[in-house]
Amino acid sequence: LLAVHFALPESHPGSPGAPLALGPVLRGYGALMVDRRYMGLALTGGVSMAGMFAYIAGSPFVFIELNRVPAEYYGLLFGTNAGGFILLSQVNGRFAHRLGPERLMRWAGLVQAGAGLVLLASAWSGAGGFLGILLPLFVYIACLGFIMPNAAALAMAPHGQRAGAASALLGTLQFTIAALASSLVGLLHDGTALPMTAIIALCGLTAPVLYRSLIRPTPFARGAR
Repeated sequence: LLAVHFALPESHPGSPGAPLALGPVLRGYGALMVDRRYMGLALTGGVSMAGMFAYIAGSPFVFIELNRVPAEYYGLLFGTNAGGFILLSQVNGRFAHRLGPERLMRWAGLVQAGAGLVLLASAWSGAGGFLGILLPLFVYIACLGFIMPNAAALAMAPHGQRAGAASALLGTLQFTIAALASSLVGLLHDGTALPMTAIIALCGLTAPVLYRSLIRPTPFARGAR
């Protein structure tokens, strides 16, 4: 709060004296919602993130109750997965300009979908035991480090004149999808790891489908060759 107040003055000139009216705000959201590329990027990122929220909702039961992980070690495993997300976010920053943010997001989405399928197969068959769940979960969450920053940056890039609306709608869509995914994990609870892993796999598979059907690459997205 102090940094914003003293060190980050508003850079947008704004419209002095212009009242905030509901009509223009809704029209701004409407223009974004009919923008195929914006919605494709927002939904792709939101569905991928929803898999993480399914993991957040279901992992305490799967780890502690089903696999007898001591409660004091749950935070360590959770932090390890978060560390993978953070690490790939930093790697993304180094490679996005070289390879193109959209290409990185596309590759990561395919790897994430594969991790979701392996996770579901391991939970269904019991193959690999707890490690068969833990490793693909780590890969799925880590891939978000490539998907989330690039989806947000590409969605926002053409909308500088309505950046506030674009950011607000992006967050609303993504967290609404994430809330639905985490709620489904609870509603489908059956005493096994299948509800969590099935929702994660579904999210991982749906994101690339949305990408391919809604998003067309741009020269900026492809990046330097």
